[in-house]
Amino acid sequence: MGDVIARHDPKSRRSEVIATELGYLWSNLLQRGVVETHRAIGFCAIGDDEGSNTLAANLALFLGSRGRRVALVEATLRAPALAGIFQATPSPGLAEVLAGKAVLRDALRLEVAAGVDLVAAGDGADPFWCFTGDRFRAVVQELLADRELCLVDVPGLNRAPEADFVVRALDAVVLVVEANRHHADVVQRNITFLRSLGTPVLGSVVNDLVHEIPTIVQKLM
Repeated sequence: MGDVIARHDPKSRRSEVIATELGYLWSNLLQRGVVETHRAIGFCAIGDDEGSNTLAANLALFLGSRGRRVALVEATLRAPALAGIFQATPSPGLAEVLAGKAVLRDALRLEVAAGVDLVAAGDGADPFWCFTGDRFRAVVQELLADRELCLVDVPGLNRAPEADFVVRALDAVVLVVEANRHHADVVQRNITFLRSLGTPVLGSVVNDLVHEIPTIVQKLM
């Protein structure tokens, strides 16, 4: 799930597979109380480049295309990517809002895709101190005032100390793990850490899992 659906032909086999997997993910999240009790959902990874941002973006696109109103927030101020993915103006963004240099309406990129409003990372000098107050929680609540869900790309747990503050401001989180990158004990340790923050962990998603396809099946695809 390394690419955003909008970049592919919706009729292509790859897009069909991604949409199917997102459907399974959404079904599982609904069973765990998303929308009813959990409306601000974070997607976080252990390290960098494990796909938490593209998973959050893909899910936002999936839900928006099905009539839901979603806010997509990029809290990974150290390695912003979503403005480029959606070809949106990068600043002002979340960093400027948290620093008091902009208001939320100036940072919102409305309808970057059907049903999806984006708050990109923006440009901040000190990502850690941006999240130390209650402003981020207030931003999330403001976004939820007229949207069903707020999906947040959370900074890497082992790369950004501000990840703690981001997670604590959310209703629930999903851990995104790149296949074959971490030992099982490392994943379990990070799940335990997330739970210690007091925010419910809805589960984990294994990203970039590769299955060998028999040659005879490949010929049919």
